[in-house]
Amino acid sequence: MTDHGQELRSGAAMGLSRRHFLGTLGAGTTALAAVSVLGTATPASAAYFMKWGAVISPAEPISFNQKVNILRLIRPQTVRVSMFWGDPNNRQFSDAQLDQLLGTGLTEMIIQSSEDPDPGLAARQLNQLLPYIDAHPNILFVFELGNEPDWHQPNNPGLARWNRLATIRQNKPNQSRGNLMWAINMPAGRWSGDGTGFTYGSSGAWFNGFVADAGDGLGALLTGPYRPDIATVHCYSSDYINPNSGLGENNPYKMVDYVRGWNSSISMKVTEAGIDNPNGAITDRGYRYVQFGSSVAGNTGGQVDSVCFYGIPPADRNYGIYETEAAQIGTHP
Repeated sequence: MTDHGQELRSGAAMGLSRRHFLGTLGAGTTALAAVSVLGTATPASAAYFMKWGAVISPAEPISFNQKVNILRLIRPQTVRVSMFWGDPNNRQFSDAQLDQLLGTGLTEMIIQSSEDPDPGLAARQLNQLLPYIDAHPNILFVFELGNEPDWHQPNNPGLARWNRLATIRQNKPNQSRGNLMWAINMPAGRWSGDGTGFTYGSSGAWFNGFVADAGDGLGALLTGPYRPDIATVHCYSSDYINPNSGLGENNPYKMVDYVRGWNSSISMKVTEAGIDNPNGAITDRGYRYVQFGSSVAGNTGGQVDSVCFYGIPPADRNYGIYETEAAQIGTHP
């Protein structure tokens, strides 16, 4: 979710998110079977385990207690918390609220940094969270650096790369914990034909500029000495979130495939997945999410081990998950 927090709180127009173009594109292929890997989770096949959850953001239109109840209906093991949404200097959820989220059954908590932090800002953000992480040694915490960098550095993938790898190089030695893993969020997948004014000819060209070794001592983003523990990706569609390389730029698995092309063993998490649903026309969307979550680990040889659906309101466009859909997702294995 690209952060349009101030616009949303003020009631202004949201602007064009990458969900606008990814969410209008189809994905229709047949799903395969099964699914994932790290930590205690729900079995989805004989081979893999999957952790299920959702994205939770601050602000209205619903109360925090309702957000927690919606999450509980999903029968979650994980959650993605938009901790610095709208304000990069101050956390948006209290320890007591995080405790409520853990009370839904979580074994994992993915905490976002702000959208595009440099090493200093990322360090200050994580310092606000370390006491809570230390107090919960049996929970796996994931600190996710940045969000959809092709929205925030559309003409400079090299700078986006440097910010993230320099953060790991400079901060991880002093801020590491046994129950803390470091993640880097991958691009949204913008390209010159998506209608947003993006100037790169293809999402692959921007991605390569983001992950390739630039000769500055930081190495390649997904394989070098400062690579993250986890690569996080987003997957969107207008019908089913299934792999279909024949769709090219419109393939919902595009970013999954890009990461695997560089590193076929790095741990991956889907921290946003969604199907656009104008006017509520898709009445079985939650069940379609179960199909995706039950197949993505099998489709990636176990590289993907958790998925968070976008999102518990507030959410862009037509992606809001309320109780009925949450209960559908809660039928997962």
